[in-house]
Order: sequence, then C-alpha cells, then structure tokens
Amino acid sequence: MKSTKIAMLKNALLSFLSSGLLMILMQPGIADAQLTELYAFQYNAAVTSNFPDGENPMAELIQGADGNYYTTTNTGGGGTCPGEVEGQIPGCGEVLKITPGGNLSVLYSFTYDSATSTAPDGWELEAGLVQAKDGNFYGVASIGGADNPVCGTSGCGTVFKLTPSGTLNVLHAFCGANGCGSLATDGSIPLGRLVLGTNGKLYGTTSSGGPNNGGTAFSISTSGGGYTVLHKFTGNLGGGDGGNPLAGLVLASDGNFYGTTEVGGTGGLDQGEGTVFKMTSAGKITILHSFVGSDGSGADGSYPRGALVEASDGNLYGTCSNGGANNAGTVFRISTKGTFTKIYDFEGPTGVGNIGSYPRAGLIQASDGNLYGTAWEGGAFETTGSIYQLTLDGNGTLEASFASSTTGFSPLDAVVQGSDGRLYVTLQNDGGSNPDGVQDQGAISVLNAGLASPAPDIVIFSPAKAKPGAKVTILGGSFVGTTAVKFEGSPASAAFTIGGSGVITVTVPATATTGPITITNGGGTTTSAKEFTVL
Repeated sequence: MKSTKIAMLKNALLSFLSSGLLMILMQPGIADAQLTELYAFQYNAAVTSNFPDGENPMAELIQGADGNYYTTTNTGGGGTCPGEVEGQIPGCGEVLKITPGGNLSVLYSFTYDSATSTAPDGWELEAGLVQAKDGNFYGVASIGGADNPVCGTSGCGTVFKLTPSGTLNVLHAFCGANGCGSLATDGSIPLGRLVLGTNGKLYGTTSSGGPNNGGTAFSISTSGGGYTVLHKFTGNLGGGDGGNPLAGLVLASDGNFYGTTEVGGTGGLDQGEGTVFKMTSAGKITILHSFVGSDGSGADGSYPRGALVEASDGNLYGTCSNGGANNAGTVFRISTKGTFTKIYDFEGPTGVGNIGSYPRAGLIQASDGNLYGTAWEGGAFETTGSIYQLTLDGNGTLEASFASSTTGFSPLDAVVQGSDGRLYVTLQNDGGSNPDGVQDQGAISVLNAGLASPAPDIVIFSPAKAKPGAKVTILGGSFVGTTAVKFEGSPASAAFTIGGSGVITVTVPATATTGPITITNGGGTTTSAKEFTVL
C-alpha cells in the first residue's frame, strides 16, 4: 500500500546507514553550536500508532498568524495506516503545531479505513501548508482520497482545508489520468505547497497524472468549488514544456506564477532535464529556461526539485538537485523575462570548499539580504547535509552541518526565518535516540545565525485601486507581529487582520491618498514598490 517512491527512498537510506559510515554520523556533540534540535520524533510501541507525534517530516515549516510553526509529516500521527516494517503501524501522516520553544502538538491525524483499505482524507504528506486570509490552513496529501480507476484504493491524493482547531475537510480528491470520466485529465501525487493568488484562489501542481502523466497545474477555491485543471504538462514526450513538477508555484510581484519541472524541456540529455516556467492565472505557460544538466559547456544544472523565490532585486532564484560543473547541483538566477545565470556550482560531498551538495529544496532571502538553503548531502560530515548561505552574486558560506542523532539529517525542504530571526528546518531522518531496529523518525531543528528579525515583505496587493472603506488583500511574508499598515502615510488603525504570516486584509482608511503602502513590524518598515490608487 505504501507508495513506491517512499519505499525506494527509505530502502536507499537503510542501505547507506549500514555501509560503515554510521559511526561518523552518530558521533554526539559534533553539530554546530548555534544549531540545536527543537524536537525529535520518537517511536512508541505502547500506542496503536507507533509514531503518535509524527514521523519523517518532508515539508518546510510555515509561521502562522499566532507566531507558532506548522508543517506536515509523511507518516505518523494517530491514524492506523499500515507500514513497510512488519509489526509497525506508522500512521497516515499528520499536521502539527510547534512553538518557538519546542512544544509540539498534533493538530490533525489522517485516518485509515481498514474495511476499504483507503485513507479518505489523504496519506503520505510531502508538502507544507499555506494559511489563507480566513485563518485556515490548506494543503495537499500525495496519495489517498477516494478509490478510483487509476490509483485504486491507494488514491491519487487530496486537497484539504484544516481549521486552527483541527477540523478537516477534503476539497478535492485527485483522479490521476485517463479513465476518470469528466476529470479525464486530472492530476495525481501533488508534492508541492499550495499558493494563494490575488483572486483568493489556491494554485498548485501535481507531479503526475494528466493525459501524458507529466503532471498538471490547477486552481481551486478555498471553499472547494471551481476546481480547474489549468495546464497539462507534456512530460518528456517532446512537447517542450517540461514534466513532473515536484515543487509548488510562487506568486511574483508581476502577478504571474513561476515554477519548475523536474524533467522535460528542450535541453539536456535524452528528453530534457527540467524547466523554469511562467504561468498566468488563466494557465497560459511560457517556458523561460530548459536545463542542459552537466552535458557540454552549459552545465547549468538538472532536475530542479525546489520552489523558486523572488528576491529583492526582482529576480527569481532556485536550485538544481544535480548537474552543474561537478554534477552535485547548482544555484541559478533567472529574470521574469527569462534571462538565466548560473551563480553557484556545488562541489560535491567531499569537494574543497564544500558547503553542501545535491540540494532538493529551494531558497529563502533572509533579513540580511542573503539567500539561505539546505543541501541533502555535504557539509562538514559529507553525507548528512547542511544549511548554506549565498550572496545574490553567488558567494557561498557553510552555515551549519547536520549531525544525525543530535540534529537529524537529510533536509528535503527549505528553511523558514521566524519573526525572532532564527532559521527553522525539518529533517527527514534520525534525531534523538530510538530503539535498535527502528527506522529514523526525523526532527525539527533551529539555527541561530545572528540574523535580525525580518521586516515585512510586500509582494503584491489586490485590488490595486479602490475607494476608502474597501478591503485590500496584501500578499507577501513576515507579517507576524505587524503593528501598522499605512496608505501614503495614513494609518489603517486597527482595521487590518493577519490571516497568516503571508497575508494581511486591510480596510482603506477614509484619509487615504494615492501612494505606496507601508507595513511595520518588529523587524522594520517596508514600502511597496507600486502605488495604491485611491478612487
């Protein structure tokens, strides 16, 4: 019942841990002093689900409007999904909350129906969450949902809504590819986080499904209505638009969405090694770049797996998990018009100046203006992964190395900078101490890199023009702790609400005049690049 992709990954990790390198990884006290473990997931044989607090977190954290952090785990929780290890019941996955001090609570455990061998709400979560302006959390499960002709009882995945109090509703169950009736071109196996659009809808991708099994892009309302397949990727069948998007989309300041596909495109070996694309809210796709991997003089990277980020210079930054000069991955910059520049080649796990290798996650821009990311391998201990820093020009620094039992290892997703300036990250494997013979459970760790609290990040607001008294939605980041929102200097007083760390709803004050919007929090004041027009 477990998906093949997770089984292959876990088997590879178990093989690695038996290779003789385990003694290096298990040395206590070798992690960077500023990197500490916030929480370690534990095995518990005394409860029905042997991993009641969760297991194997594979998604990034987000900071909620309440200042706490939220994410998902791939398995674990109170559910009874069967596992690969005989005698263990790992659970179907969960949504969790953790405080900055490390107090963890399970917000929702995904359920399993043994009578039908289905997980109707979803199963095996690999993507993080988004908190919308209504304060609810929205996410996707990679499999599970309704029994259907394509995916069978395992299901093709779901889109769900979860209230802060823990009530879950399935908004959509994916059906896969051909054979789904009116949804014959529906997607399956969503692996990337949803993103809010300026129209209030949610936008996302599926890694498979569609008529070519190359994945899809879709939109759906927060009430579950209006589900629409916006684009069907051709995969590696020669259409050139890429296939199998593993990451979610990012909304940029121009109002368009940007993303990557892991394979396909017109460059590289065989049938393409991935793309960067632009998508309008209506689903029109423009390919901005096709990767050529490590073949020939280009060597710009291959197989991008992480989400893009728009930096303060207006460019998008991303990573490739392989390829480049050393075939260990790259970091790139690309403009919204498609001007592409490779800015960093990872050295490989044992290379000189190694700051990490094989990055599977995207980047963030922190309060110091630099980029921060995680690497699946590399760092001081060669195989456990790292947190690295890059300037926008591509000068790299190793910030911290993961040390297995003391911090967890194998980060699959990006760090998030909290309102306290620290960097929080999930680790898929190890952490703490567990009984012999029990697979690694994972951890949440935090890096204190001496960064200041982040100022607000205003990406876009909608509508761009309105009368006093109208509601305006501002999308961006680091809105937790906002103390003031102003329209050309006119304060909105208490007439604003923080739906999540990336969304504010504000009423245009009666005294507002045309000009930029400013937002203030503990990290400073940010002014919007565009003006708001008062009608």
